[in-house]
Amino acid sequence: MAEKYGISENQYKLIQMQAERRAELRKEFLKQRTNPWKNASEAGYVFDSAHQRFISMKVTQLDHFQANKRTALFGFFSIVVPMFAYGYLIKNHRDNRERQIRSGELRYRDREFKLC
Repeated sequence: MAEKYGISENQYKLIQMQAERRAELRKEFLKQRTNPWKNASEAGYVFDSAHQRFISMKVTQLDHFQANKRTALFGFFSIVVPMFAYGYLIKNHRDNRERQIRSGELRYRDREFKLC
């Protein structure tokens, strides 16, 4: 049974084990969620420690942030450079249109924004 579904036997077994584990965890969650006496003290919610760790990590992410060269360059190239590039393109477009209007290359009826 080599190359079932285009993957190796080990990968296929791993995928099956993960699916079984997911099914068991889902079954356990639904069992706890639908038990009327189990979670009465927590207002009917199932406490998930993994979810709580994730939410806590997201809340305290800024507290543990340390600026370094990589994060500074990422901020610069993802925020500052696109703003200036977009501003440069807009300025060139407007200057070019203004030049066309002033030299008479662009007629009044062909303009996009006109008064009448």
